[in-house]
Amino acid sequence: MKDKMITLATYSYSKAQLLETRLQSEGVECYLKNLNLIQSAIGGGVKVRIRAEDLSRALKIIEELDLSYTQEDMEKAFPEKNVDVNRILVPVDFSDFSPKICDYALGIAKKFNSDILLFHTYFASAIESVPFSDSYTYNATVVEVLSEVEKNAKAKLKELYYDIKNRLELEKIEGVEVDYALSGGTASSEILNICKKYQPDLMVMGSRGETAGTSNLLGSVVSNVIEEAEVPILIISDQGEYVDFDEVQNIMYATDFDKADFHAIANLKYITRPYKMQIHCVHFEEEEGDNPMEEHRMHILRKYLKRALGNTDVSCRIIHIEDKMDGIEQYTKNHYIGLIAILARKHNLLQKMFFGQRSRKLFMKTHIPILMFH
Repeated sequence: MKDKMITLATYSYSKAQLLETRLQSEGVECYLKNLNLIQSAIGGGVKVRIRAEDLSRALKIIEELDLSYTQEDMEKAFPEKNVDVNRILVPVDFSDFSPKICDYALGIAKKFNSDILLFHTYFASAIESVPFSDSYTYNATVVEVLSEVEKNAKAKLKELYYDIKNRLELEKIEGVEVDYALSGGTASSEILNICKKYQPDLMVMGSRGETAGTSNLLGSVVSNVIEEAEVPILIISDQGEYVDFDEVQNIMYATDFDKADFHAIANLKYITRPYKMQIHCVHFEEEEGDNPMEEHRMHILRKYLKRALGNTDVSCRIIHIEDKMDGIEQYTKNHYIGLIAILARKHNLLQKMFFGQRSRKLFMKTHIPILMFH
């Protein structure tokens, strides 16, 4: 039908207004729907409606405004060379869950002949906060206590270290080196500091630490590291059984169509290269009806996947569902997903997955490892 109106895209108010102005200047009739006039500056979910016959022109304008994936984005992100997992950083807290985290790191290291660095930080802010002028009068008992804390932490860290060393010798594994490092300070800050110095290709962490019990799914340390680190992070559920990635057949890459998808998928390719896994690239759309913009984005992403991953088995889907978390839960069950990959971005699917009550229940029910990219 010639005058049929369709939803081109859904944006924040500012982006929708920008697109509306440009479309109208190019002679494309459009209007905004779901506009919050009272809180227009901060409102979200504004639909841009156009005539169906103007779709191809509108999509081209969106690319020119850099509001969507473009061919140029795809070319820039295409990896020039293979990226190997040469170094794996493993922060540990000596909880009962720490050996399982080491198991995951060792399993990956054996595939890539990676080096493993076990890292622990003990809290030493009491000493760090002492003014220099008071250093000679400071209570020696506190110093002795913290010295004992450091000594015990080092002993536990060496125990994990020798456990991995012995396994490497017993299994006659070559090409994998293991080391350990200890630091005093706040956990998240020290993990980020060692990350900058060590430059790992992958970090493996547990979903909660020894002091688990807060209302958030992830402990505050893990949450801070996810927010600040620039390295892929594998988050392991502290409740699930150990999963041998050799037995995982399906990965779900959950996309919200961020331009960083291209780099994330390139990294995903190399991290999963030694395994035989089918990649499911899925976007969960809460809006009803067809959305040409989402279809356009998935088309470009599908082209990139085909080029970047070669003959790897890839499935690309847009799933319309009222609640994204329900969609993720259903999809992981129906397609036997053994690993979820996602971008660590604020205010998107990541935030819903890890900090909402429903998402906590989902993660606790599935216990699926999460691979996060930045």
